[in-house]
Amino acid sequence: MISWRTHNPGNPSATRDHGLVAVLLLLVVFTLQMLHHAHAETTAPQVKVSQVKALEAKALETNGQTEVADPAATSPMVEKLSLIQQAIDAKRSTMRDLNTRLKKVDDLTEKLEIEQQLDRYRGEIATLQQSFNQIALRGITPDALAEQPDLQINWENEFKQISLPLLSTLKEITEKPRQIDSLRREIDRKQSQLRLIERALESLASLRAKTLPAETSKLIDQLETDWQQRKTETARALDLAQYKLNSLESEGTDWLSSASESLTSFLKGRGLTLLLALVAALIVWLAARAGLMLYTRMRKISNRESRYRQAPLVLYSYRILVAFLIVLAVLMVFYARGDLLFLTLAVIVLIGIALSLRQTLPRYAAELRLLLGVGPVRERERILFDGVPLRVESLSIYAVLHNPLLDGIVRVPLHEMNAHISRPASKESWFPSSKDDYVVLDDGSYGKVLRQTVELVELMVLDSRVQLSTQRYLEKVVRNLTLEGFGIAAKFGIDYQHQAICLDTVPALLRQGIVAHFDDRGIKDDIRDILVEFSEAGSSSLDYRIYMILDGRAANAFYRVQRMVQQACVQVCNQQGWVIPFTQVTVHHAADTSGNS
Repeated sequence: MISWRTHNPGNPSATRDHGLVAVLLLLVVFTLQMLHHAHAETTAPQVKVSQVKALEAKALETNGQTEVADPAATSPMVEKLSLIQQAIDAKRSTMRDLNTRLKKVDDLTEKLEIEQQLDRYRGEIATLQQSFNQIALRGITPDALAEQPDLQINWENEFKQISLPLLSTLKEITEKPRQIDSLRREIDRKQSQLRLIERALESLASLRAKTLPAETSKLIDQLETDWQQRKTETARALDLAQYKLNSLESEGTDWLSSASESLTSFLKGRGLTLLLALVAALIVWLAARAGLMLYTRMRKISNRESRYRQAPLVLYSYRILVAFLIVLAVLMVFYARGDLLFLTLAVIVLIGIALSLRQTLPRYAAELRLLLGVGPVRERERILFDGVPLRVESLSIYAVLHNPLLDGIVRVPLHEMNAHISRPASKESWFPSSKDDYVVLDDGSYGKVLRQTVELVELMVLDSRVQLSTQRYLEKVVRNLTLEGFGIAAKFGIDYQHQAICLDTVPALLRQGIVAHFDDRGIKDDIRDILVEFSEAGSSSLDYRIYMILDGRAANAFYRVQRMVQQACVQVCNQQGWVIPFTQVTVHHAADTSGNS
């Protein structure tokens, strides 16, 4: 419900993620409610102590019909109960006989054997009695009426109490599948036991076919009777387990009606709880939003971005407080509605968030320092990021970096800003060039800047496009001809026969000629200054140094103006009749070894 603003509002990925999580939670809760409702229709209902008289009627319900309404369905149940009671009576009769024998037997080994048989019969009778009660009461046990003992107050038990509603719901939902699986495993075990008993009886039958002493034959008869009884009991237990399995598998309701009833129950129960929780959260958010708007109006700050920068502590404290109040409102709704399942899920989520904060809290603390303006990087200051000077435009969920002379911005996760240090920006240049400037690089390349971004700089060099990474471009020595103008130096020489006028007349005439020639070409106004001085007496000429400073408008004629200086000097020499010397080379002949020159 809290709006976290970034400098990229066109990217709604975070909003979509939050909406997807909310939809998934609703689907999970609805599925649990639907399964729980379907399970409640197919399993025995829970009863209260004050409704003991209604237990019998509820225990006989099956698929909405009672036992009296369907006599055909009562016959198998009555038959099973009768068979179980007969088995119990038979075992009790056998136990009485064994007790009688136990009193008459003196042999210690035989007494021990009879006592073991009695213990086995007692366990079997208890199992049969439990089966009798389960069939008669349709799964209802006295444990449902027993009061739970008081638990000791400690952390472990308190956590169990908190998670009990969730575990109970999951246990109830999976009770029928677990019963079916248990019965199937019981049937497989009984069938395996029957096969073993058959093998044992076959072994005894093969022994009876042989001639045996009287005592041995008596023991064999006794073993055969005992194993035959085991077979009968195992077959009865198998038949009973198969009957229970068939009863559970036959219970069921129409899927469409069950889904409709589950949906209705969900909307009236947990669906309404969720709706109330959402309404409470929305009310809290709207009230907090109204309070923030009132606060900003009282401060009479109309610019939204500037007011946040002036009071970052208020803004982020407001967000934390709103989040806390929304969570508190949702928990109060769950508590007032008495929905322990939602309350348990909310507590588990909060505990998970608290545990995760143990690892992320230092990072969030560092980010908070950045947001409050007390970290190593601050807004509106200069930072060197990947070798490129950038200005910190804003610090929020992401840090937005921008260079005023470069196209594009850099959006960096806020936590990465802790690895950098910013400083106040002085009146220094943000970049050595701008678009459409003419530059000369340290390798002599001359070109026009076509485009420069935070990633690359594109130049037009010798009518070809050249791209350099911005970092590599900054590593070069860049001479910007357009920014504040440029200067050129030239050298020119005349013959020694003009030595008499070389110091005064020649420099003045050369300067006038250069200015006139530039005027003819239409770039006289671009000349800021010009200097013509006698430089040196060379080996074959009187040399002059010419230095000109031109405005940046003439940067597109950088090489052309150098040629124009030489052209103007030659033109003055032609007008004045001055001789331009050439380089003289003196050739010395070596003496011939024969004496001939």
